[in-house]
Amino acid sequence: MNADADGTLHAIFEVNRLLRDAGERVSAAAGQTHSRRMILQVAGDRATVPDIARRLGLQRQSVQRVADDLVEAGLARYEDNPRHRRSRFLVTTAAGKSALAAIQRAHRDWVADLEATVGDLDWARLGADLDRIARAVGNRPRSAG
Repeated sequence: MNADADGTLHAIFEVNRLLRDAGERVSAAAGQTHSRRMILQVAGDRATVPDIARRLGLQRQSVQRVADDLVEAGLARYEDNPRHRRSRFLVTTAAGKSALAAIQRAHRDWVADLEATVGDLDWARLGADLDRIARAVGNRPRSAG
């Protein structure tokens, strides 16, 4: 086993954890959670809960719960789907778009601060390398152990 590869993968796990925490803090700036932000963002003008779940790689039931919370909070609404009677569209309302815009502004500020803190880094190269790793991991057959 390549110790550098193993160490880097462990660092990616740690960065992922920290990014999720940062996502919660950024979303909290607009009174939202990271889960709500992601679902509002993916729903856009309209998408079904199963489509959102597939896009985010989440269970449909967990997306449904958050979608229902968004509707209850007035940040989204359901609309009939003429192609599927039971799978309605989730549509972001004006209030949801406003919340998402506030989160996106906080996100831009957070990214700018991160860039300034990190300093000189080839972000494009890092992104390409992480994409290669993601594709390799995604294409590997799942093992039982």
